[in-house]
Amino acid sequence: MDEEGAGPLPRLERRLFVLGVAALLALAVYAFPLPGIPENGRRVTAVLMVVVTLWIAEALPLAVTALLGPSLCVLIGAAPVEQAFAAFGNPIVLLFIGSFLLARLTFKHKLNERIAYRVLSLAAVRSDPTRAFVFLGLTTAAMSAWMSNAAVTAMMLPIATSLLLAMTGPGGAAASPTYAAGLMLIVTYSASVGGLFTPVGTPPNLIGIGLIEQATGVRVSFITWVIEILPITLLVLLLMMAYFAYLFRGEKQGLVYDRAHMVSRYASLGPWRTVEKRTAIALLTTAALWVFPPLLPLLHAPTGAFLASHIPESVAPLLVAAPLFWLPEERGSVRPILDLDDLASIDWPVIVLFAGGMCLGQLMMQTGAATALGALLAQYVPSGNSPALVFIFCLLAVIVSETTSNTASANMVVPVVMAVSTHVGADPIKLGLAATAACTFGFMLPVSTPTNAMAYATGYVSQRQMIRYGVVLDVIGITALTLWFGFVVH
Repeated sequence: MDEEGAGPLPRLERRLFVLGVAALLALAVYAFPLPGIPENGRRVTAVLMVVVTLWIAEALPLAVTALLGPSLCVLIGAAPVEQAFAAFGNPIVLLFIGSFLLARLTFKHKLNERIAYRVLSLAAVRSDPTRAFVFLGLTTAAMSAWMSNAAVTAMMLPIATSLLLAMTGPGGAAASPTYAAGLMLIVTYSASVGGLFTPVGTPPNLIGIGLIEQATGVRVSFITWVIEILPITLLVLLLMMAYFAYLFRGEKQGLVYDRAHMVSRYASLGPWRTVEKRTAIALLTTAALWVFPPLLPLLHAPTGAFLASHIPESVAPLLVAAPLFWLPEERGSVRPILDLDDLASIDWPVIVLFAGGMCLGQLMMQTGAATALGALLAQYVPSGNSPALVFIFCLLAVIVSETTSNTASANMVVPVVMAVSTHVGADPIKLGLAATAACTFGFMLPVSTPTNAMAYATGYVSQRQMIRYGVVLDVIGITALTLWFGFVVH
């Protein structure tokens, strides 16, 4: 009995300690002589300090903390309830819900497995372990561009294990444990980087877009994101794979990739089912509604304007997903492609975390707290569109992401970037995009991202290996983003 009773106490004491620290920091921030900030701005800043402390310490579930923030703002009179929770009605929340539904659709009907096994069984892979390594990373990144990084990693890690079994050395010997660690890490890191290819690839992307729009009134469109972010993140992915190929060059000596193993896995899936075809059509239709409307004004302005106003990016996936709740999986079947269980199973805590963070960001701007904080911090950073400023913000985002959820880090870092950029005469949109992308570059620790934790949980990867390889990838990411947004993007 003593052992059972002793377990929860340290955890309770730790939570109480964190709550006490959060309260003290909130009081200190409230009392800090920040010039030009109104009373309700001081109160919002104090609440923000509580939320940030709880996020970093993870004393409560992240989504619960996100709800607590605007609730406390209402409690202490910093804002009325309609204003405090207004961000829950932001169209980007609908985009979150729609994209999560389509990701659920893909995994439910295993279209992702068909794609992965087909790519890894291509004749172009041959029997070369390096090619198999690269195709595994590219496939993971491509799927992660459209669906949850964690979900893609959860699906691809077993496939990476199958790939490992298809690697044979002299006399049929298995691949080395070090090479096995490389395969697991290429999956988790490719999923993280691939999530940056599109706005819907990972939650921090949409959080950054929403906060940029709140601060500047400018909406970063799907096409703008792809033009600004895809080239540099694709380069980071290629550099990462080149680094790993060089790192494990010794382990690959003598290994042969048995492509027939993957061919048999793909063949075991059988011919395309009707539900898979309908799933593929739904995904392609959504992608077309995201990509083509921004381009149509170049060809026919009235059509482009009509689609932009009637089928905005946030509504497109919902329009595509809705018919799937009555369209049957197969001819003659009564079971719909999606049902209420699928709607219930999407990642609602992430949606709540996103919306709650947006609420606080919006309140910081509306109450003048962000402006006052930006003016204070602007005294200590370079002015103008300086590459050094890009470096500082990217470094800050990566450091924060290593210690807490990348979703929470985007909610914490991007508002600061917006506030400071305005005061130093820099482009807030460019710097906001750089910081948003950097929030995904948390490669060093198992706790940095769910994808890292999954790779660590396979047993093939040690924490020492993750730190050793991850710090190099952090440096590659920060350097690439600094050069791209500091010298190329205008």
